[in-house]
Amino acid sequence: MKNALIAVVAVLILGAGGWYYVSSGKFVQPAGGGAPAAADKPVATVNGENIMQSRLASAESQIMAGQGTTTVLTQVQVRAQALDSLIAQALLRQAAQKAGITASSTQVDAQVQANKTQLGGEDAYQQALTAQGMTEEDLRAQISASLIIQTYLIQTLNLSAIAASDAEIKAAYDQVAAQQTGVPPLAQVKDQVKTLVIQQKQQQLIDAQVQKLRAEGEVKVLI
Repeated sequence: MKNALIAVVAVLILGAGGWYYVSSGKFVQPAGGGAPAAADKPVATVNGENIMQSRLASAESQIMAGQGTTTVLTQVQVRAQALDSLIAQALLRQAAQKAGITASSTQVDAQVQANKTQLGGEDAYQQALTAQGMTEEDLRAQISASLIIQTYLIQTLNLSAIAASDAEIKAAYDQVAAQQTGVPPLAQVKDQVKTLVIQQKQQQLIDAQVQKLRAEGEVKVLI
């Protein structure tokens, strides 16, 4: 249930820096894993905005749950990925706000209602919020931030115009087929491969934009 709170976002924060993927349909902040309020402290600042230890711990927990691994090396890598992702989110949200991009209450309401529908009603929705350690205000703020980042990326990078050529699709398919056995014929999976190629190209653009914003801003890592 705790993973069912959904803020629909098409944000790919990946790239060479090892960003973790803020999934379309699963942009959530897991319950637990955060530092107690009294011990909470900044782990980074992004143009003067603090990223707190509790947020980093939550992001780490989400990544580790997805990977299912607990080695020391993996934990170090996951912390770096989680922190980079939180910094990227802050940079993109700040840039969107600076550009005057906002999310309407209608958009946020629609996403809240989508959560309720997905969970099966108001009672299940409230239980999920409690399990997440969130209030509806927290969720609405998260949805709003997600929507403005999505709008900013679409407008700034023209992501919707990105396409995949037949040659690019075949090259991506051949790469997968060379690494795995039992891959279906290209004709059966062409649409999926096309989506993958487009996402990869979007990721490259977003990563470059994040690096640009980071170079222009002031980011301090405190751990």
